[in-house]
Amino acid sequence: MPFAARLATVALISAASSFMLPAQAAEPESPRACVITQSKAGAPAAECVSRFQANCLQYEEGSSAGIACFIDAKAKWGEMIKERMDEIKASAPDEIGQIAGIEVKYDLQQNLLQCDRLRELTLVRHDPDKKTRHSNARCEATAVGLAYVKLLLQSNATK
Repeated sequence: MPFAARLATVALISAASSFMLPAQAAEPESPRACVITQSKAGAPAAECVSRFQANCLQYEEGSSAGIACFIDAKAKWGEMIKERMDEIKASAPDEIGQIAGIEVKYDLQQNLLQCDRLRELTLVRHDPDKKTRHSNARCEATAVGLAYVKLLLQSNATK
């Protein structure tokens, strides 16, 4: 197919897909709103972690951009955990705030420990490279995201 015809086809597909998928042009749902929606629907709230990090999957495995994307996602999940903990401490009795803090601390440690285990098992077979760093960054972002989802669910933020 000549270049001009391929270019016209790509333009046509792009234009058609923008009409067929108007929801994608809209602002994406926040992770918290996603967890609330999933919870009310009786659907797995952990899917919200995948949705929030989906843009990181556009990068080639091992790419610096992919690694940076997952590191950024991990930081954003951490910020959301802090925000929720601040809300709990401001509105709940001190004992509840302390319990929530202990729970999220150990949920994070447990999740991140699994990432360490996977990384070490990978290093038995492979020398460290960008792909192992990418995989570890993805695991850690997911681990922190799952801790956030659990915090929301356990702290009745979905009701």
